[in-house]
Amino acid sequence: MTTIRRHVIRVTLIGMLGLFAAACGGSSTSSGFGSAAAVQFSAADGSSTSLEQMKGTPLVVNMWATWCKPCVKEMPAFDEVATGSTDVRIMGVNVADSADDAAKFATELGVTYEQFTDPTGELSDSFGVSGLPATAFIDASGKVVEVHSGALTADELRGLISKYFPQEGTTP
Repeated sequence: MTTIRRHVIRVTLIGMLGLFAAACGGSSTSSGFGSAAAVQFSAADGSSTSLEQMKGTPLVVNMWATWCKPCVKEMPAFDEVATGSTDVRIMGVNVADSADDAAKFATELGVTYEQFTDPTGELSDSFGVSGLPATAFIDASGKVVEVHSGALTADELRGLISKYFPQEGTTP
């Protein structure tokens, strides 16, 4: 079985688990996942980057896929919060689609916050993600303080940012 085929099967299973969790009322949190700092993923311009290179600013990393309905539903909320964010970097990381398809989809949806791709799923794997959407909250030192499973509204996202980064801020 090819690596691409295995990845497609794994991502499909993640999506099915995410849909099952959403159907069951599904938003849960879990913590204690190892560092994802060294994992390389792709920026919109095709260059590689890592969370290690983003140290110094709290990060909210939302992992999504185009076929994930809860992911698509929450993207405008992330865009709204990112627009008002003053000290927290909010970014989307597509874990299942080609870079071109993910960028086109985000543009068509009208989201303007930073978008990246993780075509191998290594970043989401390093967070222990088992369903999409999932959102990692990473402090300025690079420590993963929480990985939230399930879709978030703008108010829920603001609340979690205030909880995990109380010294930082977003505008209402």
